Amino acid sequence: MKITAIKTFIVDGGFRPWTFVKVETSEPGLVGWGDCTDWGAPGPVTATVTRFADFVVGRDPMQAEAIWWDLSAASARHSGGIASKAASGIDSALWDIRGKVLGAPVWQLLGGKLRDRLRLYWSHCGSTRARWSEALGVPKVETTDDLRRLADEVVERGYTAIKTNFINLKDRPDAIYTREIYTHPAGDLPPALLRNAEAVVGTFRNALGPDVGIALDVAFEFKLGAAAKLARALERYDMMWLETETLDPDALRMIRDSTSTPICHGESLFGTQGYRPYLELHAQDVIMPDLAWNGITMGKKIADYANTYDVLISPHNCHSPLTTLISAAVAATVPNFAILELDVDDAPWRDDLLTHPFEVENGYLKLSDRPGLGSDLIEEELRKRPAREYPGAR
Repeated sequence: MKITAIKTFIVDGGFRPWTFVKVETSEPGLVGWGDCTDWGAPGPVTATVTRFADFVVGRDPMQAEAIWWDLSAASARHSGGIASKAASGIDSALWDIRGKVLGAPVWQLLGGKLRDRLRLYWSHCGSTRARWSEALGVPKVETTDDLRRLADEVVERGYTAIKTNFINLKDRPDAIYTREIYTHPAGDLPPALLRNAEAVVGTFRNALGPDVGIALDVAFEFKLGAAAKLARALERYDMMWLETETLDPDALRMIRDSTSTPICHGESLFGTQGYRPYLELHAQDVIMPDLAWNGITMGKKIADYANTYDVLISPHNCHSPLTTLISAAVAATVPNFAILELDVDDAPWRDDLLTHPFEVENGYLKLSDRPGLGSDLIEEELRKRPAREYPGAR
């Protein structure tokens, strides 16, 4: 059996593009699907997948580990970033093939499952409805009353945790959020933006009660002092975590040392070497590896590596439904899994792309027993949804 072709698809994901990889084999009907979604650079990622095909076509698709390291060697002088994302799309597709050949789910191939279902948190809770409600067909969020109604929906649907962002609130003009303020070059924390964070997180905490986890994602927007100030200001809300990113491990350790708010980071790191300095410094409470950008081969290694430092993992999972299946396969097999991200407010056609849509019940993802990743993508449906422009996506 040989790999005969590698194809890519860039698909409309509602508020961001989805990027898929299809690996075809010489065995009739046997294909594997992977995901290497990059919101800002799908074209360069697919071009790199095409380049990597030169190293992969003709190989045995069962050699996922060997192919991963060969592609790592081929991209040694431009490792990480787009190269890692492209390799990860191929890698996940190879694991999908491997599972289908052996008649086993990927989690079985990784050592077997530790759990039958995975706890989920509702990602971009409120911020998606504030920015893309029309495109997704969901209620608009504009006020703190809207956030309270959304909190009721969170509880009714069984979710025990959420993650949110800065949100424009018309009834809180003192708490201003604009992209100009949020993406300020100095990385400082203007008073209005701090009030916005307190208004959003505080409204959710009051509405959800003390037992529902609340996280705030601020990505790379703040420098050390501002991130520490924000973390301290939010301590009274007993948060699940503040998600803040920096490429300086010592800075992150200083932020963590300055506050009782748990710190999560790592969605933009690649490989065990990328996580190593942060783990060795115990600079965080939770890491968030993106498995569309690290693949199943490396994703499992990262999770196990984090476990040696007593660090929890919560995979970054705001891409496609296939990434959810990929993340679930790894998360099911590691003892330090905490919770999995899920965009509940997603493209209405999400499930139409899958032969077997994943199942969510009372805020938990049910683990699939089907071979491979548990579902194929439907090529005809992918072609119906070409990517477009996504204003304001980040």
